[in-house]
Amino acid sequence: MNDMNESPSIDIQMLQALEFFHYSSRFQNHLFFLALDSGVDLQELITDLRVLHAAKIKMVVICHDMEDLNGTINLLNARGFPFEYFSWNAKDNLSEMLIDGVKSAVQEDCIPVLGLNDNSTDLPFSQILDQFTFKLATSFTVDKVFFLSEIPGLIIDGEFISHLTTLEASKQQKMSRHVNIGEKRLSYFVQYNIENGFEIVLLEGKTGCLFEEIFTHRGKGTLLTNDYPNVIRKGVISDVMEISLLMKPYMQTGIILPVTEDEISKEVDAFFVYSVNNSIVAIAKLTDHGPAVELAKFCTLPRYQGKGRARELAEKMIQNVRDAGKEYIFALSVEPKMFVFFKSLGFYECDRNQLPESWLRNYDVSRPSKAFRLDNI
Repeated sequence: MNDMNESPSIDIQMLQALEFFHYSSRFQNHLFFLALDSGVDLQELITDLRVLHAAKIKMVVICHDMEDLNGTINLLNARGFPFEYFSWNAKDNLSEMLIDGVKSAVQEDCIPVLGLNDNSTDLPFSQILDQFTFKLATSFTVDKVFFLSEIPGLIIDGEFISHLTTLEASKQQKMSRHVNIGEKRLSYFVQYNIENGFEIVLLEGKTGCLFEEIFTHRGKGTLLTNDYPNVIRKGVISDVMEISLLMKPYMQTGIILPVTEDEISKEVDAFFVYSVNNSIVAIAKLTDHGPAVELAKFCTLPRYQGKGRARELAEKMIQNVRDAGKEYIFALSVEPKMFVFFKSLGFYECDRNQLPESWLRNYDVSRPSKAFRLDNI
């Protein structure tokens, strides 16, 4: 048994680094707005901000103009942080001078920190923060707007929602349900997402949350997006790294057998990928065994699970096998959720001896997997 304090293997460390650099490259020179509610301490996020800045992600931070915020920023700057402090009264309209100042700071690779003074208004600070952030964001080319607070994200009827499209949000709003941020605020977010296109993220304002949300496949908070075109297609050689990264947690937990990037490269056209906004969110693979085909390597990003994408992908692949004139499809898994999934597609559980000999020759029969078949396709 491994020591609890033992470091991850070098292979796992390299995969984690690869995942980080993958997202660093994707978001390099993109602009993120970070809106901090009154319960979030800027200094709690310092390490996250340092990582974002090192990854060359541009940022604008908006927060409550607490006592001596300017002094705190000066102290942090003395320690090597590139912050530039701005103060704004919530009752005042946005000025070109403020907008130009913030743009200039961003261009100079600084991190503008805008302290909002709400002493002259009776509105809740979260409402002031929302309004100011969106008004300012419309003057910039922004990719994502993060709202950091004391809650982990969007919760509807006690269920945490990690990803929500504007269409799904509209459907939710027609139901009489409890929304932790309030239906009015959710409507406000949906409106700005539709009108301006930038993605909105609701996130807990604690150390590491920004890092997990931006630099890992699993994400952390709630992502609100437009209804991007969803595409199911065959894999191509440029997909290899993304396929490998998506499979990483499944391989680490033993849900699927390990496979290298070289092995993926050799059979990449056997993979089918589900792409949302040009990002691969689900994959699976077809392996030919003469009269039969194996449906394998099902992986979906956690944020996109439970949305029916794996089913769409499977149905597309089954149709592909049907068009090829094969006799049957089979699949195996050690994951109980996949047992239910395959049965929902019409598969029935079978003995592994009923599967093709070419498959049996290369399979570790000691693996505690269950087999499923779909005949007469």
